[in-house]
Amino acid sequence: MAKILHIPFVLRGIPNIIEVVYKVNESAAESGFDVLNLPFDPNLCVGYPVAHAYIKDMVSTGYRRTCGWIQLVKREYYSSETLENPDENVLSVDTNDSTSIYIAHGCPAELYDAPCNNLNGNVKGKWTAYTYLVDMPSRMNGNKMYFLAGFQWGYEEAMVKGTLTVSMQDIKEIGKKQWEEHIPFMKEQYSQYDYM
Repeated sequence: MAKILHIPFVLRGIPNIIEVVYKVNESAAESGFDVLNLPFDPNLCVGYPVAHAYIKDMVSTGYRRTCGWIQLVKREYYSSETLENPDENVLSVDTNDSTSIYIAHGCPAELYDAPCNNLNGNVKGKWTAYTYLVDMPSRMNGNKMYFLAGFQWGYEEAMVKGTLTVSMQDIKEIGKKQWEEHIPFMKEQYSQYDYM
């Protein structure tokens, strides 16, 4: 059963609502894993979380609709069940473009993410996403990137007696304070933006 999260925000003076549909991935066909050219069985995606975030019933028109999604992911890996602290703890920007920080952008932007199979030979892992909707730098806002809203979600995965287990983290709204804590890291990775 899907969990629906509604997050209010204001873009260019107009109130809007983000709707996030957060649920368990029930099928490789439904989530699109069956059409990806993956180095593993696409059915492994079953049981992992799926997050679909979009702006519900946006009334803004034209360029007023422009916004973007940024997602940072913290990966914590344990090579042994006996470890109390992870041997690897990495924060990264979730994007396929080394020149752009966005995971998605548009008029309006929509986000779909369905992570899967990230143990990479480890025994246990924790994958946490910090997902932010931003007003993209443009003539409309003095070429600055403004925080609009955010949410946190993710999962833990482990090999237990040869069987892969997955447990979803709860989803929750996060605010500007969390965004501000991530600004130094984002500036280090993508210095071309003026983060606000």
